[in-house]
Amino acid sequence: MIDYVNSRLVMWAEWVVRREEGALGYPKECPYTRLQQRSGGVGFRPNFASDALEIDAVMTKLKQQNPLKFRAVHLHYGVEFKRGKAVTVNVTGEQIAKDVGKCRDTVYNWIDCAHRFVLDALHERDLVEE
Repeated sequence: MIDYVNSRLVMWAEWVVRREEGALGYPKECPYTRLQQRSGGVGFRPNFASDALEIDAVMTKLKQQNPLKFRAVHLHYGVEFKRGKAVTVNVTGEQIAKDVGKCRDTVYNWIDCAHRFVLDALHERDLVEE
């Protein structure tokens, strides 16, 4: 797991749910985000909209290439779509594996691959912008 990408995906998952709630305040907390420290005005404070949009573009590419892997990443970060609306969920690796029809180890491998995919996409974007 790549910590930088993990924190970006955590913020992205929070943004997805917050966007569905009308972007008013913080969303109902994703189970996974409870592990992340909140910024209290000191230190790094991300720009949720632009950072999340950047990750969302990468995740759209992932969805086009591999919809099951995309679903596994969504569930891993505590986001599920019900009736077209993003809601928070708390699922285990085994539950994600059952949902996508793969074994638990494959799901964790997919999460790791998704982290590398995101990092590569962010790196390519930085190279293009320079």
